[in-house]
Amino acid sequence: MPKKKNKSSISIKDILKGKFLVEEGSFGNWRFVFFLAALAFISISSSHWADKKVVKIRKLQREVADLKSEYSDLHKSVMQSKMESFVAEKVLKDSIKKSTVQPYKLTQK
Repeated sequence: MPKKKNKSSISIKDILKGKFLVEEGSFGNWRFVFFLAALAFISISSSHWADKKVVKIRKLQREVADLKSEYSDLHKSVMQSKMESFVAEKVLKDSIKKSTVQPYKLTQK
């Protein structure tokens, strides 16, 4: 008498040969395979999306660092141009000298 195979007695050999996909009632198995394929697709796409975000974040961090150094250079230049000695040196070219007389304070009565 031939042995009957139970649904639960699928061997690894049968899985590797793909028999579980071509037997009768294998529709449920196909749905499970498609479900696993969909999960794999979602996992791969979210991984790529996260990698793109990491690259974008690093690019923006480099840009922020460049802008900070540019700000620092401009701030230093502005602070130097506000110094009295720097202004006196610049206006000396136009024959303008620093006054030795104290200015008068005007008040309204």
